[in-house]
Amino acid sequence: MFLLPAVLAVITTANAAIDFTPTVNRYQSEGAEYSSVSFKDDKRSVSIVLPRLWSCRGDSSRLQVAPPDQNFAEGVLQSAPTKGVLQFDEAAVKALEQQVLAGLPAGSQGATVVSRQENIILLYQNLSYQFVVSYQALGQIFYRSVIFVNCPDQQLVFRFSAPKAVFDNLNRSFRQSLYSWTWAEPSKTAAIAQSN
Repeated sequence: MFLLPAVLAVITTANAAIDFTPTVNRYQSEGAEYSSVSFKDDKRSVSIVLPRLWSCRGDSSRLQVAPPDQNFAEGVLQSAPTKGVLQFDEAAVKALEQQVLAGLPAGSQGATVVSRQENIILLYQNLSYQFVVSYQALGQIFYRSVIFVNCPDQQLVFRFSAPKAVFDNLNRSFRQSLYSWTWAEPSKTAAIAQSN
């Protein structure tokens, strides 16, 4: 019982290693406009390609993405530092599930875990675990997907919420965007220039 508050305290108060303040680069491909978003992870840069026509905003702690014309749909990308790679053993999965349920919007009712899935995405061989939950708020049913990716020095948390009627298609687009996640090491030339 004491594990959950400790896990929540560490995740909510720790400074994320990634600075999610976005730099947006728009480009044309096959006659359509797309957006690539980049941000900093210490000396590395991170980039993802947003689903077509989606918007984003962010600050040092998180990146928020949203599809067009969907007021109640939103994705959030966050990270929290860890000491080594966390394992998805039974105790950790139960604690994460409780964290997902506790993180639902205030006043939500009827929260239910719809599905759990290991390794829904693999980022650079880092394992992941996804929870999909349903809940009622604002007079309608919502679904939320939360994906935890355990990296050597941090845990990435990707959350997407939307009304049930539009969740599957929008969540698929959100997840496809996550597949484009790319870490880029600084070039040796830039590193030498910075050290001089």
